[in-house]
Amino acid sequence: MRVGKLPPELLQELVLSKLSVERGDVLVHAGLGEDCAIIDFGEEVCIISSDPITGAVSGIGELAVNVACNDIAACGGSPVGIQVVLLLPEEVSEEQIGEIMADIQRTAAKLNVEVIGGHTEVTSRVRDCVAAVTAIGRAPKDRFVTSSGARAGDDLVLTKGVGIEATLILAQDFPDLLQGYEVTPESLQWFRERLSVVPEGVFGAEFGVHAMHDVTEGGLLGAAAELSSASGLGCVIWESAVHIPPLTKAYVDVLGIDPLKLLSSGAMLMATDRGAELVEQLRQRGIPAYIVGRMTEGSQRQVIRSCGAAEEFPLFVQDELWRVLAEE
Repeated sequence: MRVGKLPPELLQELVLSKLSVERGDVLVHAGLGEDCAIIDFGEEVCIISSDPITGAVSGIGELAVNVACNDIAACGGSPVGIQVVLLLPEEVSEEQIGEIMADIQRTAAKLNVEVIGGHTEVTSRVRDCVAAVTAIGRAPKDRFVTSSGARAGDDLVLTKGVGIEATLILAQDFPDLLQGYEVTPESLQWFRERLSVVPEGVFGAEFGVHAMHDVTEGGLLGAAAELSSASGLGCVIWESAVHIPPLTKAYVDVLGIDPLKLLSSGAMLMATDRGAELVEQLRQRGIPAYIVGRMTEGSQRQVIRSCGAAEEFPLFVQDELWRVLAEE
């Protein structure tokens, strides 16, 4: 099978269709486009999400914590704790295990999140270190957000830009890809400092956005597709409005990849009927933001390229990073 997440039709057929029990105190169940379960805990809700890191070698602890906690933030919640599952190849050293856990603890501490348990195992079943994190968060019962709440006519606001996580992975694991382009520790630190979307997620819920989705596998188009599918709507994305960081642009040019389909943890896509106001409020809080599209009636998903050409994009968007990794 193809590397990456299962396509929606297979996910529905092989996984979601097998689920039959739905409890009344579970407010958001497993479903296409929804990355979190939400459970009624009285005046508050408990938000739970799990994510693995499979595309990176270096810095997997930092990425794993941020990616899982970002899902909580996409529901407007504050992450409280994480459980970590580490599956390690037989060749792993004790030093490597210690480094991964130190990385996890540093990142969790920055987010004021406790590591509350997990599982650590050396197994012949994996070739590289795999980290899977389950994050648990909380939100007021009347203020959580889902991917399904977008409305036709809503502006789509993107924070920071595209390719944040992918750029960090490429720079750390394949330092020789950019011949003649110096990738400095300072430039990588810029990306590390932007991996979390917790600040904009919490603020987005306070602001009253209708829907949010963190921009992960499949990039901006993947996030827009999942948000539109969950909401039962179409959408349009304007390529010319999307910010591409300079280092990301260098990889895009050298590798010939589409930045709108690039792994972008660290960016949040928000649907709101007050896009300009949200952009201004986010910028006042030090979070760059841009109106990059709009939700539409129907089910058509389009990207308007910078050249003016309109392209439809599918519900399942294959991430460009997997293609690059397959070639390396």
